[in-house]
Amino acid sequence: MAMNTAGGAGCVVTESPSFEGPQRTAPRLVNVSPEPTNLIRVPVTGANYELPSFQFQVVAEDAGQRVDSRMVIDYGLDPATNPGFDYDLGESIEPGTLSDGPRPLEKKAIIDRKLSRLQYSPDNNDARSCRTVTLIVSHEFRTSGDRFCPVALSDSDQTSWFVVLCAGSDASATACPIVDCPTETTESPHFCTDAPPEVGQ
Repeated sequence: MAMNTAGGAGCVVTESPSFEGPQRTAPRLVNVSPEPTNLIRVPVTGANYELPSFQFQVVAEDAGQRVDSRMVIDYGLDPATNPGFDYDLGESIEPGTLSDGPRPLEKKAIIDRKLSRLQYSPDNNDARSCRTVTLIVSHEFRTSGDRFCPVALSDSDQTSWFVVLCAGSDASATACPIVDCPTETTESPHFCTDAPPEVGQ
């Protein structure tokens, strides 16, 4: 039986196939505590006050870039009428993937915030006992100007809490009624928008 040794026609690969890396996705906040729906009452016995520990995890495809966070007081409010506006650097979470699930893997990220810069007195602090605390996470925050704002809102997530400041050590609902909880507005100079492109780009 004769064997056919003639070479058959075939395809020739002239270029190596290219494989793109994972596409980065916006970080999503999960497992946040305290519950954002719960009102937080904080006793104020001096010029300063302490917030509880804020804890959270994120889910994201990071494509090798860490997730950073910011804590913002009175986000989206006008600082001319709300002098307590303030922000602070939060925690950074090392890069991961969607398949990792919520991160940090072993525990939540914790922000212990002592508001030593935010002065409070019922007599001189815009007549409000209620303030907001907003947690923002993103892969990239601005390095100048509004440094509490992400470079792109599409690459961010946020959640807010209402905090009632109680004059004195009694933080019960009876002794510490809510006075004028604020509402954020996109017209405020402290409302984040996408960063403008750099000159020359």
